[in-house]
Amino acid sequence: TFDKMRIFIIFILLLFSNSSFSQNKNELKADYEMQGYFKDYSEFNLDALKRKKFNVIRQIDPRRTGFRFERQIDAGVTESNYDISIEYVEGEWMNYKEYKVHVFSKNDSIFGIINYDTYREKTNYYFDFAKLQNYLDYHNEFYQSNLTRKDFISQILADHIYGYVCGEAPVIYEVPRYDDLKFDKKRNISKFRDWLKSFSPELQTYGVDALKYLEKNKGIQLTALDEKLILNIKKRNSTLNTCSGCLIGLYEKAFE
Repeated sequence: TFDKMRIFIIFILLLFSNSSFSQNKNELKADYEMQGYFKDYSEFNLDALKRKKFNVIRQIDPRRTGFRFERQIDAGVTESNYDISIEYVEGEWMNYKEYKVHVFSKNDSIFGIINYDTYREKTNYYFDFAKLQNYLDYHNEFYQSNLTRKDFISQILADHIYGYVCGEAPVIYEVPRYDDLKFDKKRNISKFRDWLKSFSPELQTYGVDALKYLEKNKGIQLTALDEKLILNIKKRNSTLNTCSGCLIGLYEKAFE
């Protein structure tokens, strides 16, 4: 009886596994088609993508697909952000996959795309790597940093949100903080300077706030480099992903 039960359980597991494999196959094929589109990054166009015919992908889901925001970063580079969702057949049902997409351009010419598959938690990126390296070299020279391509990808995808009064029941702290680092602690200054030199405009803005708070409230003397970078970040005044109370996805500038 025990052996029969064990055989039955194994049979059910194999049946389920084969079914899941069959369904996952369609999902992987759909992703393969989407990555094929992303690889041709210079031709990226959201309106054209919505009209494009695929083999496995049934359609670009109009309810979950759209432009998020665009901003200027350094060296004349523009970062454009999109949500893209695809629909495909899975068994007897339609299913969908979502991607967070970052498109980078300069002089109205796209030189790369990063896309993040929220279901698989997988990142793919396609670039004119010579142009990407030019951007990285500019950043490292200007910010006196030593950041890599890996740092660039991970910091862009970190998707920081800028704001101090966020959540359904936001807590207003007397001393501002981010990522559990209080802005009045001198020992945190090296971390704040790392924020200032990052690829994320949101994190850079937290760095500006933290260093200026230390200068004003703790008498910290900012370096010439600190002042140069703060001036650049304020002058550039990139659009940020912000929040207010329970509202998220507010795209605003931090400086007048």
